[in-house]
Amino acid sequence: MANTDNINECMTNDSLNGKSSSGESLKFVKKLYIHGGNISNWNRIKRKTTPSSADELSESIGTTLNSLLPTNNNDQEFVPQKALRCINKKFVEKIERGEREHLKISVKIFAIELNPAFVQDALFRAMCELGIDFVETLILALPEIPDDEQLSALKGFWEEMEVLMDSGYVHSLGVCDLDKNALEKLYEWARIKPEINQVNLASCCVMPKELVDFSEKHDIQLLTHADPKDILTKGRLEEVLRESYENVPVQGWRPAWALRYSVLVKCRGVIKNKGYIVFCEQD
Repeated sequence: MANTDNINECMTNDSLNGKSSSGESLKFVKKLYIHGGNISNWNRIKRKTTPSSADELSESIGTTLNSLLPTNNNDQEFVPQKALRCINKKFVEKIERGEREHLKISVKIFAIELNPAFVQDALFRAMCELGIDFVETLILALPEIPDDEQLSALKGFWEEMEVLMDSGYVHSLGVCDLDKNALEKLYEWARIKPEINQVNLASCCVMPKELVDFSEKHDIQLLTHADPKDILTKGRLEEVLRESYENVPVQGWRPAWALRYSVLVKCRGVIKNKGYIVFCEQD
Protein backbone atom coordinates (compact mmCIF):
# COMPACT_ATOMS: atom_id res chain seq x y z
CA MET A 1 0.00 0.00 0.00
CA ALA A 2 1.38 3.41 -0.91
CA ASN A 3 2.26 5.88 1.84
CA THR A 4 -0.56 8.42 2.39
CA ASP A 5 1.46 10.90 4.48
CA ASN A 6 1.64 13.24 1.52
CA ILE A 7 -2.15 13.34 1.27
CA ASN A 8 -2.59 14.13 4.95
CA GLU A 9 -0.01 16.90 4.76
CA CYS A 10 -1.76 18.44 1.79
CA MET A 11 -5.16 18.39 3.43
CA THR A 12 -4.11 19.70 6.84
CA ASN A 13 -1.01 21.81 6.12
CA ASP A 14 0.65 20.19 9.16
CA SER A 15 4.06 21.08 7.74
CA LEU A 16 3.25 24.79 7.82
CA ASN A 17 2.82 27.03 10.83
CA GLY A 18 3.87 30.51 11.93
CA LYS A 19 3.07 33.55 9.77
CA SER A 20 4.91 35.24 6.91
CA SER A 21 4.35 36.35 3.36
CA SER A 22 5.17 33.64 0.83
CA GLY A 23 8.08 35.76 -0.39
CA GLU A 24 9.64 35.86 3.07
CA SER A 25 8.96 32.14 3.52
CA LEU A 26 10.91 31.43 0.35
CA LYS A 27 14.07 32.43 2.20
CA PHE A 28 13.64 29.63 4.71
CA VAL A 29 12.22 26.64 2.84
CA LYS A 30 13.89 24.10 0.59
CA LYS A 31 10.82 22.66 -1.11
CA LEU A 32 7.98 24.45 -2.84
CA TYR A 33 4.64 23.16 -4.16
CA ILE A 34 2.63 25.52 -6.37
CA HIS A 35 -0.96 24.84 -7.45
CA GLY A 36 -2.67 27.40 -9.65
CA GLY A 37 -6.13 25.83 -9.61
CA ASN A 38 -8.55 25.60 -12.49
CA ILE A 39 -7.05 27.62 -15.32
CA SER A 40 -10.17 27.18 -17.44
CA ASN A 41 -11.81 29.66 -15.07
CA TRP A 42 -9.23 32.39 -15.57
CA ASN A 43 -10.58 35.65 -16.95
CA ARG A 44 -7.76 36.18 -19.41
CA ILE A 45 -7.25 38.94 -21.89
CA LYS A 46 -8.40 37.57 -25.21
CA ARG A 47 -5.46 36.24 -27.19
CA LYS A 48 -5.13 35.80 -30.90
CA THR A 49 -3.37 32.48 -30.36
CA THR A 50 -3.76 29.65 -27.87
CA PRO A 51 -0.94 29.67 -25.29
CA SER A 52 1.45 26.73 -25.20
CA SER A 53 1.41 24.42 -22.21
CA ALA A 54 4.78 25.86 -21.15
CA ASP A 55 3.28 29.36 -21.15
CA GLU A 56 0.21 28.11 -19.28
CA LEU A 57 2.39 26.55 -16.60
CA SER A 58 4.56 29.67 -16.19
CA GLU A 59 1.46 31.86 -16.01
CA SER A 60 -0.11 29.52 -13.45
CA ILE A 61 2.99 29.79 -11.24
CA GLY A 62 3.18 33.57 -11.54
CA THR A 63 -0.53 34.11 -10.94
CA THR A 64 -0.46 31.90 -7.87
CA LEU A 65 2.59 33.58 -6.32
CA ASN A 66 1.17 37.03 -7.01
CA SER A 67 -2.07 36.04 -5.27
CA LEU A 68 -0.03 35.38 -2.12
CA LEU A 69 1.75 38.73 -1.96
CA PRO A 70 1.31 40.62 1.35
CA THR A 71 -0.64 43.38 -0.42
CA ASN A 72 -3.34 40.81 -1.13
CA ASN A 73 -3.70 39.93 2.58
CA ASN A 74 -3.10 36.26 1.87
CA ASP A 75 -0.18 35.35 4.12
CA GLN A 76 1.40 31.91 3.86
CA GLU A 77 2.37 29.81 6.85
CA PHE A 78 5.76 28.13 7.15
CA VAL A 79 8.34 26.31 9.19
CA PRO A 80 11.99 26.91 8.27
CA GLN A 81 13.51 24.12 6.14
CA LYS A 82 10.14 22.49 5.39
CA ALA A 83 7.90 22.44 2.35
CA LEU A 84 5.89 25.52 1.41
CA ARG A 85 2.54 24.91 -0.30
CA CYS A 86 1.30 27.83 -2.36
CA ILE A 87 -2.20 27.59 -3.77
CA ASN A 88 -4.41 30.05 -5.57
CA LYS A 89 -7.48 29.61 -3.36
CA LYS A 90 -9.63 31.58 -5.77
CA PHE A 91 -9.33 28.91 -8.45
CA VAL A 92 -8.75 25.62 -6.61
CA GLU A 93 -11.82 23.39 -6.97
CA LYS A 94 -12.38 20.14 -5.08
CA ILE A 95 -14.32 17.36 -6.77
CA GLU A 96 -17.66 16.77 -5.04
CA ARG A 97 -18.20 13.15 -4.06
CA GLY A 98 -21.58 13.00 -5.74
CA GLU A 99 -20.21 14.07 -9.12
CA ARG A 100 -17.14 11.81 -9.21
CA GLU A 101 -18.86 8.95 -11.09
CA HIS A 102 -19.70 11.33 -13.94
CA LEU A 103 -16.10 12.48 -14.40
CA LYS A 104 -12.97 11.08 -16.01
CA ILE A 105 -9.73 12.40 -14.51
CA SER A 106 -6.29 12.12 -16.08
CA VAL A 107 -2.93 13.23 -14.74
CA LYS A 108 0.14 13.80 -16.89
CA ILE A 109 3.42 13.94 -14.98
CA PHE A 110 6.35 15.80 -16.53
CA ALA A 111 9.44 14.23 -14.95
CA ILE A 112 11.81 17.19 -15.20
CA GLU A 113 14.32 15.32 -13.03
CA LEU A 114 14.88 11.59 -13.47
CA ASN A 115 13.75 10.51 -10.01
CA PRO A 116 11.11 7.73 -10.10
CA ALA A 117 10.14 8.43 -6.47
CA PHE A 118 8.52 11.65 -7.67
CA VAL A 119 5.73 9.68 -9.37
CA GLN A 120 3.95 8.83 -6.12
CA ASP A 121 4.55 12.30 -4.69
CA ALA A 122 3.10 13.95 -7.79
CA LEU A 123 0.02 11.73 -8.05
CA PHE A 124 -0.82 12.03 -4.36
CA ARG A 125 -0.40 15.78 -4.56
CA ALA A 126 -2.92 15.93 -7.41
CA MET A 127 -5.37 13.63 -5.65
CA CYS A 128 -5.35 15.53 -2.38
CA GLU A 129 -5.64 18.90 -4.09
CA LEU A 130 -8.70 17.65 -5.99
CA GLY A 131 -10.11 15.69 -3.05
CA ILE A 132 -10.21 12.34 -4.87
CA ASP A 133 -8.85 8.86 -4.18
CA PHE A 134 -8.06 7.65 -7.70
CA VAL A 135 -7.59 8.80 -11.28
CA GLU A 136 -8.61 7.03 -14.45
CA THR A 137 -5.36 7.66 -16.34
CA LEU A 138 -1.75 8.40 -15.40
CA ILE A 139 0.60 9.44 -18.20
CA LEU A 140 4.36 9.91 -17.92
CA ALA A 141 6.44 12.34 -19.97
CA LEU A 142 10.22 12.08 -19.67
CA PRO A 143 12.68 14.89 -20.48
CA GLU A 144 14.95 14.77 -23.51
CA ILE A 145 17.33 11.82 -23.04
CA PRO A 146 19.43 9.75 -25.49
CA ASP A 147 17.51 6.95 -27.20
CA ASP A 148 19.83 4.26 -25.82
CA GLU A 149 19.10 5.42 -22.24
CA GLN A 150 15.36 5.90 -22.65
CA LEU A 151 14.15 2.41 -21.74
CA SER A 152 16.47 2.12 -18.75
CA ALA A 153 15.21 5.45 -17.37
CA LEU A 154 11.59 4.57 -18.13
CA LYS A 155 11.68 1.24 -16.28
CA GLY A 156 12.21 2.83 -12.87
CA PHE A 157 9.27 5.17 -13.39
CA TRP A 158 7.07 2.44 -14.78
CA GLU A 159 7.60 0.21 -11.77
CA GLU A 160 6.40 3.04 -9.53
CA MET A 161 3.36 3.50 -11.76
CA GLU A 162 2.57 -0.22 -11.62
CA VAL A 163 2.56 -0.09 -7.80
CA LEU A 164 0.08 2.80 -7.90
CA MET A 165 -2.17 0.86 -10.24
CA ASP A 166 -1.91 -2.26 -8.06
CA SER A 167 -3.05 -0.12 -5.11
CA GLY A 168 -6.11 1.14 -6.99
CA TYR A 169 -4.99 4.75 -7.31
CA VAL A 170 -4.82 4.50 -11.12
CA HIS A 171 -6.89 2.57 -13.66
CA SER A 172 -4.68 2.85 -16.76
CA LEU A 173 -1.11 3.87 -17.62
CA GLY A 174 0.35 5.76 -20.55
CA VAL A 175 3.60 7.15 -21.96
CA CYS A 176 4.70 9.86 -24.35
CA ASP A 177 6.69 10.04 -27.54
CA LEU A 178 7.80 6.43 -27.81
CA ASP A 179 8.55 5.18 -31.30
CA LYS A 180 7.62 1.67 -32.33
CA ASN A 181 10.85 0.06 -31.12
CA ALA A 182 10.80 1.74 -27.71
CA LEU A 183 7.09 1.05 -27.22
CA GLU A 184 7.57 -2.59 -28.16
CA LYS A 185 10.44 -3.01 -25.68
CA LEU A 186 8.41 -1.41 -22.90
CA TYR A 187 5.39 -3.54 -23.74
CA GLU A 188 7.39 -6.78 -23.69
CA TRP A 189 9.13 -5.90 -20.39
CA ALA A 190 6.28 -4.31 -18.42
CA ARG A 191 4.12 -6.32 -16.04
CA ILE A 192 1.24 -3.88 -16.58
CA LYS A 193 1.08 -2.91 -20.23
CA PRO A 194 0.82 0.68 -21.47
CA GLU A 195 -2.63 1.55 -22.81
CA ILE A 196 -1.80 5.00 -24.20
CA ASN A 197 1.08 6.49 -26.16
CA GLN A 198 0.92 10.24 -26.73
CA VAL A 199 2.79 11.43 -29.83
CA ASN A 200 3.91 15.00 -30.42
CA LEU A 201 2.86 15.94 -33.94
CA ALA A 202 5.40 18.77 -33.96
CA SER A 203 8.05 16.11 -34.53
CA CYS A 204 5.82 13.67 -36.37
CA CYS A 205 3.27 15.13 -38.76
CA VAL A 206 1.93 11.69 -39.70
CA MET A 207 1.84 8.65 -37.43
CA PRO A 208 4.40 6.10 -38.66
CA LYS A 209 2.65 3.03 -40.07
CA GLU A 210 4.72 0.60 -38.00
CA LEU A 211 3.76 2.45 -34.81
CA VAL A 212 0.09 2.43 -35.81
CA ASP A 213 0.16 -1.27 -36.66
CA PHE A 214 1.86 -2.25 -33.41
CA SER A 215 -0.51 -0.12 -31.35
CA GLU A 216 -3.61 -1.53 -33.02
CA LYS A 217 -2.36 -5.08 -32.51
CA HIS A 218 -1.85 -4.53 -28.77
CA ASP A 219 -4.81 -2.22 -28.08
CA ILE A 220 -2.64 0.80 -27.34
CA GLN A 221 -4.40 4.09 -27.95
CA LEU A 222 -2.38 6.62 -29.96
CA LEU A 223 -3.10 10.22 -29.01
CA THR A 224 -1.50 13.49 -30.03
CA HIS A 225 -0.14 16.26 -27.83
CA ALA A 226 1.75 19.53 -28.16
CA ASP A 227 3.69 19.63 -24.88
CA PRO A 228 7.39 20.58 -25.14
CA LYS A 229 10.03 18.34 -23.58
CA ASP A 230 11.31 21.26 -21.50
CA ILE A 231 7.95 22.46 -20.18
CA LEU A 232 9.65 24.31 -17.30
CA THR A 233 13.38 25.05 -17.26
CA LYS A 234 15.41 26.16 -14.27
CA GLY A 235 15.98 29.55 -15.92
CA ARG A 236 12.29 30.07 -16.59
CA LEU A 237 11.38 29.15 -13.01
CA GLU A 238 13.88 31.65 -11.61
CA GLU A 239 12.51 34.28 -13.98
CA VAL A 240 8.93 33.75 -12.78
CA LEU A 241 10.01 33.75 -9.12
CA ARG A 242 11.99 36.94 -9.64
CA GLU A 243 9.00 38.66 -11.25
CA SER A 244 6.91 37.91 -8.16
CA TYR A 245 9.56 38.49 -5.48
CA GLU A 246 11.96 41.21 -6.57
CA ASN A 247 13.75 41.45 -3.23
CA VAL A 248 14.07 37.73 -2.48
CA PRO A 249 17.03 35.68 -3.78
CA VAL A 250 15.73 33.04 -6.19
CA GLN A 251 18.99 31.54 -7.41
CA GLY A 252 19.29 27.81 -6.82
CA TRP A 253 15.61 26.97 -7.18
CA ARG A 254 14.96 24.25 -9.75
CA PRO A 255 11.82 22.41 -10.91
CA ALA A 256 11.76 18.70 -10.08
CA TRP A 257 8.41 17.76 -11.58
CA ALA A 258 5.27 19.32 -12.95
CA LEU A 259 1.88 17.83 -13.67
CA ARG A 260 -1.30 18.73 -15.45
CA TYR A 261 -4.64 17.31 -14.41
CA SER A 262 -7.71 17.30 -16.61
CA VAL A 263 -11.24 16.62 -15.38
CA LEU A 264 -13.60 15.60 -18.17
CA VAL A 265 -17.39 15.32 -17.96
CA LYS A 266 -18.00 11.86 -19.41
CA CYS A 267 -21.37 12.30 -21.09
CA ARG A 268 -20.53 15.69 -22.62
CA GLY A 269 -16.84 15.38 -23.41
CA VAL A 270 -16.25 18.80 -21.87
CA ILE A 271 -13.26 19.75 -19.72
CA LYS A 272 -14.63 20.86 -16.35
CA ASN A 273 -11.32 21.47 -14.60
CA LYS A 274 -7.74 21.75 -15.80
CA GLY A 275 -4.73 22.82 -13.79
CA TYR A 276 -1.03 22.56 -13.11
CA ILE A 277 0.96 21.65 -10.01
CA VAL A 278 4.72 22.04 -9.82
CA PHE A 279 7.26 20.91 -7.25
CA CYS A 280 10.53 22.81 -6.88
CA GLU A 281 13.61 22.31 -4.73
CA GLN A 282 16.49 24.54 -3.77
CA ASP A 283 20.09 23.45 -4.25
